[in-house]
Amino acid sequence: MWKASRVLSAPQTSSDTRSASTWEELEELLEDYNPSVNGYCPVAVGDILGRRYSVVRKSGWGVYSTVWLVKDTRSPDSSQAFAAAKLMTGVATEAHEKGQLQRTGVPPTDEHELVTSRHVIQCREHFYEQSPCGNHLCVVVEPLLQDLHSFSLHWTRRLYPPPLVRLLARQIVSGIQNLHEDYNIIHTDIKPGNTMMVPPGNASLFPGALSGSSTPETAVGQCPNGRPVTRVRSHPIPYPMPEWRYDPNSLEPWRNVNVRFACWADEGSEHFTEIIQSPPMRAPEVAVGAGWGKPADIWSLGCTLYELQLGQSLLNASIDHVSVPTLHALLFGDYPPELVQRGKHSHIFFNQDAPSACPEPFDAVVRRRSAPDPALFSDFLLLTFPLDPSKRATCAELLTHPWLNP
Repeated sequence: MWKASRVLSAPQTSSDTRSASTWEELEELLEDYNPSVNGYCPVAVGDILGRRYSVVRKSGWGVYSTVWLVKDTRSPDSSQAFAAAKLMTGVATEAHEKGQLQRTGVPPTDEHELVTSRHVIQCREHFYEQSPCGNHLCVVVEPLLQDLHSFSLHWTRRLYPPPLVRLLARQIVSGIQNLHEDYNIIHTDIKPGNTMMVPPGNASLFPGALSGSSTPETAVGQCPNGRPVTRVRSHPIPYPMPEWRYDPNSLEPWRNVNVRFACWADEGSEHFTEIIQSPPMRAPEVAVGAGWGKPADIWSLGCTLYELQLGQSLLNASIDHVSVPTLHALLFGDYPPELVQRGKHSHIFFNQDAPSACPEPFDAVVRRRSAPDPALFSDFLLLTFPLDPSKRATCAELLTHPWLNP
């Protein structure tokens, strides 16, 4: 029997987990502006994209893009003129052009039907921008607010009110179901940081949030190839908290909360990359290189809801990718032999002489952390966490679970 080697390596620096003494260290890497590495598009506040969108503020960034709040200079209604512009790196743009990567709402050809879902971000248009760092696909979408990871900082120990967790869970599962069943799309990066909050009411929130805004913080650096790059500090717009005349642990103050998620997504039959998901959210089959499909999204869904319910991630956010199978084994038991045999990288993680893992019962972890409805919640999560991807529940099955339907 192959066992996970008990080797926990040092944390690996990444865009999500870097400890930083300055804000610059938490933004996209300078070396990734190099076209041969990734090719971010250099952008400054005040730039015009697509001959109509004026850049107002940097909302955030990801491995393959930066995201900017923009204002449509051609819109007749200034309060409805705001949008988000997602500028893809040169590497991601090239993959899209080859049909390897599909953007939610932006198909490779016009013959494809657009993805439409209440909980998947909606595309308005797309075009290309040229820069010294390459050719960049720019996707213009509805403007959204902060993500669920940063929103959790409103509460002590990042513990969301239980009714809000269930409401968010139903929306996230419904959005994934729409991608999987209606469009054969795999999201590949489900996590709280990729789940954005919809502005309550209407878009008038954006002009108010920007009134009196100070000059954006910038920093000039140099790529390894010698090209100077100016980076801008990210400032997502916060979600307005509800009135506290309600009990926050009741459903009433949260009835109007809606979330949407989006990122670059793989088609079900073709994959842009072998490795997806950040290490704490990575499914077992991805970790060992055994191929992946829609069940990988279900694993990340379980990790996401665990974090929302318990206020901390299932696996430490700073773990190295080499440690993932070992920690899986400690929590859920040994990997199935068939999965180990299929894995291209199994030899890195497993050997026949290592002792068997002694996992702590999963429900004991949930109960110790005083999670509400621990038995139901544990049962729900266990449907998302089989080490064998073929045994994980589908979204349709999860939506009928009693934890989501109290």
